[in-house]
Amino acid sequence: MITGIHTTTDHGIRQICIALSVPCSNYYHAAHPTASQLTGGHLEDLITEIFKSHRHRRRYGYRRIQSEVMDQNITCAPDIVRRIMTERHLKAIQPKSYIPKTSNGRADKSSDNLLLGQPDPEQSNQVWAGDITHISTSTGWLYLAVVIDLCSRKIVGWALADYMRSELVMDALRQALGSRRIVPECIFHSGRGSQYGSIAYRQLLNNHGMVESMSARANLYYNGWTESFMGMLKKEMLGDGSFENVIDARRELFAYIESYYNTHRKHSAL
Repeated sequence: MITGIHTTTDHGIRQICIALSVPCSNYYHAAHPTASQLTGGHLEDLITEIFKSHRHRRRYGYRRIQSEVMDQNITCAPDIVRRIMTERHLKAIQPKSYIPKTSNGRADKSSDNLLLGQPDPEQSNQVWAGDITHISTSTGWLYLAVVIDLCSRKIVGWALADYMRSELVMDALRQALGSRRIVPECIFHSGRGSQYGSIAYRQLLNNHGMVESMSARANLYYNGWTESFMGMLKKEMLGDGSFENVIDARRELFAYIESYYNTHRKHSAL
Protein backbone atom coordinates (compact mmCIF):
# COMPACT_ATOMS: atom_id res chain seq x y z
CA MET A 1 0.00 0.00 0.00
CA ILE A 2 2.79 2.40 0.93
CA THR A 3 4.49 1.77 -2.39
CA GLY A 4 1.21 2.41 -4.21
CA ILE A 5 0.69 5.74 -2.42
CA HIS A 6 4.28 6.71 -3.12
CA THR A 7 3.85 5.92 -6.83
CA THR A 8 0.56 7.76 -7.30
CA THR A 9 1.19 10.82 -5.10
CA ASP A 10 4.98 11.16 -5.34
CA HIS A 11 5.16 11.72 -1.57
CA GLY A 12 8.24 10.48 0.23
CA ILE A 13 8.23 7.08 1.97
CA ARG A 14 9.06 8.67 5.33
CA GLN A 15 6.22 11.18 4.99
CA ILE A 16 3.71 8.45 4.13
CA CYS A 17 4.86 6.23 7.03
CA ILE A 18 4.44 9.10 9.50
CA ALA A 19 0.92 9.81 8.18
CA LEU A 20 -0.02 6.13 8.56
CA SER A 21 1.74 5.78 11.95
CA VAL A 22 3.91 2.99 10.52
CA PRO A 23 7.65 2.76 11.37
CA CYS A 24 9.81 3.26 8.30
CA SER A 25 11.85 0.23 9.31
CA ASN A 26 8.77 -1.97 8.93
CA TYR A 27 8.35 -0.81 5.36
CA TYR A 28 11.96 -1.37 4.35
CA HIS A 29 12.07 -4.73 6.09
CA ALA A 30 8.95 -5.88 4.26
CA ALA A 31 10.35 -4.66 0.95
CA HIS A 32 12.97 -7.41 1.00
CA PRO A 33 11.75 -11.01 1.17
CA THR A 34 13.04 -13.33 3.86
CA ALA A 35 14.18 -16.85 3.12
CA SER A 36 10.87 -18.25 4.40
CA GLN A 37 8.96 -15.87 2.09
CA LEU A 38 10.74 -17.11 -1.01
CA THR A 39 8.58 -19.85 -2.50
CA GLY A 40 8.68 -22.07 -5.54
CA GLY A 41 12.35 -22.96 -5.09
CA HIS A 42 13.60 -19.40 -5.71
CA LEU A 43 16.05 -19.47 -2.83
CA GLU A 44 17.24 -22.96 -3.73
CA ASP A 45 17.79 -21.87 -7.33
CA LEU A 46 19.63 -18.74 -6.24
CA ILE A 47 21.98 -20.73 -4.00
CA THR A 48 22.62 -23.24 -6.77
CA GLU A 49 23.29 -20.42 -9.23
CA ILE A 50 25.84 -18.78 -6.92
CA PHE A 51 27.51 -22.12 -6.17
CA LYS A 52 27.86 -23.16 -9.83
CA SER A 53 28.53 -19.68 -11.25
CA HIS A 54 31.48 -19.19 -13.58
CA ARG A 55 32.92 -16.75 -11.06
CA HIS A 56 32.97 -19.01 -7.99
CA ARG A 57 33.19 -22.46 -9.66
CA ARG A 58 32.15 -24.54 -6.62
CA ARG A 59 34.67 -22.77 -4.37
CA TYR A 60 32.15 -21.31 -1.89
CA GLY A 61 30.84 -23.12 1.18
CA TYR A 62 27.56 -22.27 2.90
CA ARG A 63 28.94 -19.34 4.91
CA ARG A 64 30.20 -17.40 1.91
CA ILE A 65 27.12 -18.26 -0.13
CA GLN A 66 24.92 -17.00 2.73
CA SER A 67 26.88 -13.74 2.60
CA GLU A 68 26.32 -13.52 -1.17
CA VAL A 69 22.57 -14.06 -0.65
CA MET A 70 22.52 -11.32 2.00
CA ASP A 71 24.28 -9.00 -0.47
CA GLN A 72 21.16 -9.33 -2.64
CA ASN A 73 18.99 -8.01 0.23
CA ILE A 74 17.56 -11.44 1.04
CA THR A 75 17.53 -12.35 4.72
CA CYS A 76 18.72 -15.92 5.13
CA ALA A 77 20.30 -17.80 8.02
CA PRO A 78 23.48 -19.84 7.40
CA ASP A 79 21.74 -23.04 8.55
CA ILE A 80 19.13 -22.64 5.81
CA VAL A 81 21.84 -22.35 3.16
CA ARG A 82 23.66 -25.37 4.58
CA ARG A 83 20.46 -27.45 4.55
CA ILE A 84 19.65 -26.50 0.95
CA MET A 85 23.20 -27.25 -0.19
CA THR A 86 23.05 -30.64 1.51
CA GLU A 87 19.69 -31.44 -0.10
CA ARG A 88 21.01 -30.47 -3.54
CA HIS A 89 24.37 -32.20 -3.02
CA LEU A 90 26.32 -28.96 -3.44
CA LYS A 91 29.68 -29.66 -1.83
CA ALA A 92 32.37 -27.02 -2.06
CA ILE A 93 35.94 -27.81 -3.03
CA GLN A 94 37.77 -28.59 0.19
CA PRO A 95 41.43 -27.68 0.64
CA LYS A 96 43.63 -30.41 2.06
CA SER A 97 44.67 -30.24 5.70
CA TYR A 98 47.04 -27.35 6.31
CA ILE A 99 50.57 -28.79 6.26
CA PRO A 100 53.44 -26.35 5.61
CA LYS A 101 55.59 -27.62 2.77
CA THR A 102 57.82 -24.72 1.83
CA SER A 103 61.51 -24.87 2.61
CA ASN A 104 62.75 -23.33 5.84
CA GLY A 105 65.83 -22.13 4.00
CA ARG A 106 69.02 -20.76 5.50
CA ALA A 107 69.09 -17.00 5.75
CA ASP A 108 72.64 -16.29 6.93
CA LYS A 109 71.55 -13.41 9.16
CA SER A 110 67.90 -13.83 10.10
CA SER A 111 65.64 -10.98 11.20
CA ASP A 112 63.42 -10.94 14.26
CA ASN A 113 59.74 -11.84 14.01
CA LEU A 114 58.14 -8.41 14.38
CA LEU A 115 54.59 -9.78 14.07
CA LEU A 116 54.74 -12.26 16.95
CA GLY A 117 52.02 -11.40 19.47
CA GLN A 118 50.92 -8.34 17.49
CA PRO A 119 47.32 -7.66 16.38
CA ASP A 120 46.40 -7.70 12.71
CA PRO A 121 47.21 -4.42 10.93
CA GLU A 122 44.33 -1.94 10.64
CA GLN A 123 45.70 -0.19 7.56
CA SER A 124 46.47 -1.50 4.08
CA ASN A 125 50.09 -1.47 2.92
CA GLN A 126 51.31 -1.45 6.52
CA VAL A 127 52.35 -5.12 6.73
CA TRP A 128 53.08 -7.42 3.80
CA ALA A 129 54.04 -11.09 3.82
CA GLY A 130 55.70 -13.19 1.14
CA ASP A 131 56.35 -16.81 0.29
CA ILE A 132 57.26 -19.20 -2.54
CA THR A 133 55.55 -22.41 -3.64
CA HIS A 134 55.99 -24.88 -6.49
CA ILE A 135 53.48 -25.11 -9.35
CA SER A 136 53.12 -28.32 -11.34
CA THR A 137 52.93 -28.31 -15.16
CA SER A 138 53.14 -31.12 -17.69
CA THR A 139 56.49 -29.72 -18.87
CA GLY A 140 58.12 -29.34 -15.44
CA TRP A 141 58.04 -27.37 -12.20
CA LEU A 142 57.43 -23.63 -11.90
CA TYR A 143 57.78 -21.47 -8.80
CA LEU A 144 55.32 -18.82 -7.66
CA ALA A 145 56.26 -15.98 -5.30
CA VAL A 146 53.51 -13.83 -3.81
CA VAL A 147 53.21 -10.73 -1.67
CA ILE A 148 50.02 -10.50 0.41
CA ASP A 149 48.70 -7.46 2.28
CA LEU A 150 47.77 -8.62 5.78
CA CYS A 151 45.02 -6.03 6.22
CA SER A 152 43.06 -6.43 2.97
CA ARG A 153 44.34 -10.00 2.34
CA LYS A 154 44.86 -9.05 -1.30
CA ILE A 155 47.74 -10.36 -3.36
CA VAL A 156 49.55 -7.11 -4.14
CA GLY A 157 52.41 -8.69 -6.08
CA TRP A 158 53.34 -12.03 -7.62
CA ALA A 159 55.89 -13.53 -9.97
CA LEU A 160 56.25 -16.87 -11.77
CA ALA A 161 59.47 -18.44 -13.01
CA ASP A 162 61.24 -21.77 -13.52
CA TYR A 163 63.83 -20.99 -10.82
CA MET A 164 63.91 -20.11 -7.11
CA ARG A 165 66.65 -17.49 -7.10
CA SER A 166 66.28 -14.19 -5.25
CA GLU A 167 65.21 -12.50 -8.51
CA LEU A 168 61.88 -14.34 -8.22
CA VAL A 169 60.91 -12.81 -4.88
CA MET A 170 62.36 -9.45 -5.95
CA ASP A 171 60.12 -9.41 -9.05
CA ALA A 172 57.06 -10.09 -6.87
CA LEU A 173 58.03 -7.28 -4.48
CA ARG A 174 58.75 -4.85 -7.32
CA GLN A 175 55.29 -5.51 -8.76
CA ALA A 176 53.74 -4.78 -5.36
CA LEU A 177 55.75 -1.59 -4.90
CA GLY A 178 54.81 -0.46 -8.39
CA SER A 179 51.08 -0.75 -7.73
CA ARG A 180 50.81 0.23 -4.05
CA ARG A 181 51.97 3.12 -1.88
CA ILE A 182 53.30 1.72 1.37
CA VAL A 183 53.23 3.44 4.75
CA PRO A 184 56.55 4.51 6.30
CA GLU A 185 58.51 1.54 7.68
CA CYS A 186 56.15 -0.99 6.16
CA ILE A 187 56.95 -4.45 7.54
CA PHE A 188 57.71 -7.29 5.14
CA HIS A 189 57.39 -10.72 6.75
CA SER A 190 58.67 -14.00 5.31
CA GLY A 191 60.21 -17.32 6.20
CA ARG A 192 63.96 -17.75 6.52
CA GLY A 193 64.51 -18.79 2.92
CA SER A 194 67.83 -17.79 1.39
CA GLN A 195 65.99 -15.76 -1.26
CA TYR A 196 64.57 -13.44 1.40
CA GLY A 197 67.88 -13.31 3.26
CA SER A 198 69.94 -12.39 0.21
CA ILE A 199 71.88 -9.12 0.07
CA ALA A 200 70.06 -8.02 -3.09
CA TYR A 201 66.61 -8.58 -1.59
CA ARG A 202 67.44 -6.82 1.65
CA GLN A 203 68.86 -3.92 -0.31
CA LEU A 204 65.58 -3.65 -2.22
CA LEU A 205 63.68 -3.51 1.09
CA ASN A 206 66.07 -0.91 2.45
CA ASN A 207 65.79 1.25 -0.67
CA HIS A 208 62.05 1.57 -0.09
CA GLY A 209 62.24 2.09 3.65
CA MET A 210 60.76 -1.32 4.49
CA VAL A 211 61.53 -3.29 7.66
CA GLU A 212 62.23 -7.01 7.42
CA SER A 213 60.59 -9.62 9.67
CA MET A 214 61.14 -13.38 9.60
CA SER A 215 59.45 -16.42 11.09
CA ALA A 216 61.23 -18.46 13.73
CA ARG A 217 63.40 -21.31 12.49
CA ALA A 218 61.45 -24.46 11.59
CA ASN A 219 58.11 -22.80 12.40
CA LEU A 220 56.30 -21.96 9.16
CA TYR A 221 53.02 -21.44 10.99
CA TYR A 222 54.24 -17.92 11.73
CA ASN A 223 53.67 -17.23 8.04
CA GLY A 224 50.32 -18.98 7.86
CA TRP A 225 48.68 -16.23 5.77
CA THR A 226 50.69 -17.05 2.66
CA GLU A 227 50.71 -20.80 3.35
CA SER A 228 46.91 -20.75 3.57
CA PHE A 229 46.64 -18.85 0.28
CA MET A 230 49.01 -21.22 -1.50
CA GLY A 231 47.06 -24.27 -0.38
CA MET A 232 43.73 -22.72 -1.35
CA LEU A 233 45.02 -21.61 -4.75
CA LYS A 234 46.31 -25.07 -5.65
CA LYS A 235 43.14 -26.84 -4.55
CA GLU A 236 40.68 -24.42 -6.13
CA MET A 237 42.61 -24.16 -9.40
CA LEU A 238 44.20 -27.55 -9.87
CA GLY A 239 42.80 -30.11 -7.48
CA ASP A 240 45.14 -33.04 -8.13
CA GLY A 241 46.02 -31.93 -11.68
CA SER A 242 48.57 -29.61 -13.26
CA PHE A 243 48.85 -26.83 -15.82
CA GLU A 244 49.79 -27.62 -19.41
CA ASN A 245 52.80 -25.30 -19.59
CA VAL A 246 54.11 -21.94 -18.39
CA ILE A 247 51.79 -19.98 -20.71
CA ASP A 248 48.74 -21.83 -19.42
CA ALA A 249 49.90 -21.40 -15.81
CA ARG A 250 50.54 -17.67 -16.15
CA ARG A 251 47.19 -17.06 -17.86
CA GLU A 252 45.19 -19.02 -15.29
CA LEU A 253 47.05 -17.59 -12.30
CA PHE A 254 46.41 -14.06 -13.56
CA ALA A 255 42.70 -14.83 -13.95
CA TYR A 256 42.46 -16.37 -10.49
CA ILE A 257 44.47 -13.76 -8.58
CA GLU A 258 43.56 -10.53 -10.35
CA SER A 259 40.04 -11.27 -11.61
CA TYR A 260 38.71 -13.42 -8.77
CA TYR A 261 40.67 -13.61 -5.54
CA ASN A 262 41.49 -9.89 -5.25
CA THR A 263 38.15 -8.59 -6.50
CA HIS A 264 35.35 -11.04 -5.68
CA ARG A 265 36.33 -13.76 -3.25
CA LYS A 266 35.12 -13.23 0.31
CA HIS A 267 37.66 -13.75 3.09
CA SER A 268 36.58 -15.23 6.40
CA ALA A 269 39.33 -13.29 8.18
CA LEU A 270 37.64 -10.04 7.14
